Amino acid sequence: MKFLKKPLALFIAFSLLFINCKSGAKVVGDKLKKPLNIILMIGDGMGLAQISAASFINGGLSLDLLTTLGLINTSSANNYITDSAAGATAYSTGQKSYNGAIGVGVDSVSLITILEMAEKNNLATGIVTTCSITHATPACFYAHQPSRTMDKAIANDFYGKGIDLAIGGGKPYFDMEKLKADGYTIATGPNFNWQTNASKYFYFYDDSLHLPSLAQGRGDFLLNATKKAMGTLNNNKKGFFLMVEGSQIDWGGHDNNFDYVVQETIDFDKAIKAAIDFAKADGNTLVIITADHETAGLALNKGSLKNKTIEHSFATGSHSGIMVPIYAFGPGSHLFAGTMHNTKVFDHMKFLFGF
Repeated sequence: MKFLKKPLALFIAFSLLFINCKSGAKVVGDKLKKPLNIILMIGDGMGLAQISAASFINGGLSLDLLTTLGLINTSSANNYITDSAAGATAYSTGQKSYNGAIGVGVDSVSLITILEMAEKNNLATGIVTTCSITHATPACFYAHQPSRTMDKAIANDFYGKGIDLAIGGGKPYFDMEKLKADGYTIATGPNFNWQTNASKYFYFYDDSLHLPSLAQGRGDFLLNATKKAMGTLNNNKKGFFLMVEGSQIDWGGHDNNFDYVVQETIDFDKAIKAAIDFAKADGNTLVIITADHETAGLALNKGSLKNKTIEHSFATGSHSGIMVPIYAFGPGSHLFAGTMHNTKVFDHMKFLFGF
């Protein structure tokens, strides 16, 4: 770092250095260290109340230990209340769009996504989700369709994309022969038993459209899938981009089912811990954890410290306009502190990747 003559300037420089180090970022000389890998983790429908309830009932979360955090304004281009499609499009492309849009702008024209940019720059890419791979959030990272309801068309956008790994549901929407022709090793079932020397992987939880909930017996699938994805994509020495979604926090909110919400949030936090542990050991990985929107306007009205119970209420069976939290750990994490629009997440990822 260049010598600074003025005491005030020197104080500011060392203060910024301290903040960067505390947030997980590293400064080499006077330059910010940028990550090789970015893991974007989206808890669908996960607001501050969902996190607060899960942390209280579980006796703490991995999220509680992160010190770099901010708030996200989630509104879409045409509505104060976003849906998952517009929310994920903002994260994947840096542009606000209309509710229902899959990787397209307000004019329905395709926008390049951060995953597609990673592919063009020869990084490894992957998607992990607890719903169909064609569902709104994962779809927005590889597909370009005017409506989230077009599952077959969304699946068709997957072929030829070059994505290295996909884990989730939606098997009926995909053509197995096209996937094989595209070079994918395909596996279906509750255990990860694919070939270790395959170049690309597509793993379906089962033959149905979506995965079961945690309460229905999904087990540690999301945790194990996240670990498998990180280990596989890390074989690319140029780096990787991975999107991990905890999909069913949102579904519990839509059902106004408090236990469903809490269980899915705790399950998502297990995957978060695995990603943070990976980033700590690796030193070149940025982990970003956020939500596309809050679901159901969850209120925590009263609780028992002794019994670890919460009296709660829901304001709606749909989404709300409440800002959602964003957490970050690793090189460049300090950029995600403060209040920002959802589009800034893309901007920061693009900058840190150097695209």
